[in-house]
Order: sequence, then C-alpha cells, then structure tokens
Amino acid sequence: MPQAGVALSGGNPVLGEGGTMGGWGKRAISLRVTAVDGQLPNNAVPISLSGSAVSSNFGATRAPVPVPSVDAAIGLFAGIPAGLTNVGGVDLLLGATYLPKVDEEEFSIAPQTSSFALSYGVRVGALQESSLVPGVSVSYMRRKLPTVSLGYASSNDTISVRNLAATSNSLRIVASKRVAIFGLAAGVGRDQLENTAGVEAVVNETVLGVPQRGQVTLNALRQTTTRNTAFVNASVGLLLARLVGEIGWAAAGDSDPTTNTFDGRAANAGYRYGSLGVTVRF
Repeated sequence: MPQAGVALSGGNPVLGEGGTMGGWGKRAISLRVTAVDGQLPNNAVPISLSGSAVSSNFGATRAPVPVPSVDAAIGLFAGIPAGLTNVGGVDLLLGATYLPKVDEEEFSIAPQTSSFALSYGVRVGALQESSLVPGVSVSYMRRKLPTVSLGYASSNDTISVRNLAATSNSLRIVASKRVAIFGLAAGVGRDQLENTAGVEAVVNETVLGVPQRGQVTLNALRQTTTRNTAFVNASVGLLLARLVGEIGWAAAGDSDPTTNTFDGRAANAGYRYGSLGVTVRF
C-alpha cells in the first residue's frame, strides 16, 4: 500500500496544468495512468503454525504499480486583474480512480462496492498564465482508491485483507508555462497516505498425525505515511488535446518498520513514479 499510495497521489493534480483555468465555465480533463517503479512478490508466502516470524522479501522483483485515473479542473473564479495576469483565481478539482477485479492463481482483488472511487479538491492561483507570465497555483486534493478485499490462498491456508481503504491528502505548489505547442510544468508537494483494513489468517496443518487449525483476526488496522514529492511535466499540443508525460520522486516516508523487506527496500522507502496521459481544455 505505500507503493500504491504514491501512484494514487501522483504529481500534478491535472497533468500539464499549472495555473488556474481563468474563470467560470472553463474546464480541463485529463486521462492518465500513474505508475510507481516498485517491487512485487514473486514467491509463495510461507505460512506455518509453528516457529517465530522470519524476515523475507518473498522474492520481490522490480515491477510497475499502476493506478489509472481521470481528473478534471473546473473554473469557478477568474481572480483579480493585476497587470498582465490575474491573482486569486479558484478552480474546483474532481477525479476518479479505478481498480479492476483480479483473480490470478492464488491471489485475488475484489472491489467491495464499485471499481471506481471519487476524488475532490480545490486549486487557488497565485498567478494566471499569460503570454509573458507563468501560471502558479496552490492546490489540495483528496484522493481515494476503491475499497477492496485481497485474498491469498496456498493449499488449504488463506490470508485475507478485508475492506482495505486507501486515502491520499495531497498539497501541491505548481508552476507552468507554454510556448507555442510545447509546455513545461514543475511542482513540489506533501502527501499524507492513510490505509485502513482488517486481516485474517487461517492455517491448517497436521502435527504428529493430529489435524491442527489456527486462526487469527486483526480488525481496524491503520497505517499512516507522510511523504514529500517533486515532479516535472512536459507536454506537446496535438490539435485540441495535449499529450503529457510526468516524472517524479516521492521521498521516504515516516512509517512503522516492518519485519519484511522487499528487494532489500523498506516498505516506506522513496519511489520514482511516472505518468502518461492526455489533457483536453474546453
């Protein structure tokens, strides 16, 4: 979840956009996929009734951890004229993230009510972009992943993570400038990632010819991680749309240590991420 949380937060709230929209009725929509350069387990998970916890990396291998989303900015207020720019413009930010149902050998992901979750936020302009002035804004975005349950079954043993809910609260400062069909945007920010879930494990073994069954249930587990982030966008105009690429870095977060590591990395390690998408203004 620390990796999925970075992909959920991403960088720019709306790819390629730095300033506010410029007034009521002006809009931008961005379709994108954000992926973390992360690690995923590749080996079976050892489950046993006896012995103590042993650190493992589960054969973690480098793999992208993606989250697709749609984001929109809707102009509410153009701001106050100040020379060649406006100051204090306001945009409403909306979005939705998507998680599919997965059933892959021993592993499953099952969204509880819907494969979509809504996001919302606000963006306030420090400078409205013009021919000579870059756009500069401050934004807050609250994003969610769909609530899901995860299952892992090995023989007649099972591990379940139930009602896993992930939320990201993101603060961003972004500057952008376009010249002809090309555009650049860059920003910094801070993310607070919060995950809640319940965990249940059922283990069945035969010890000295006697069947043994162990069951553990942990409810209302909570994990919170805070990270700083920085990112750069580059865009090119294609008729009415802009193709945008983003690359960013989420710094190591403050999180409780875990018994396991993943390819030698802690769960709260820093991660690179990138996004690719299309943004349309209308």
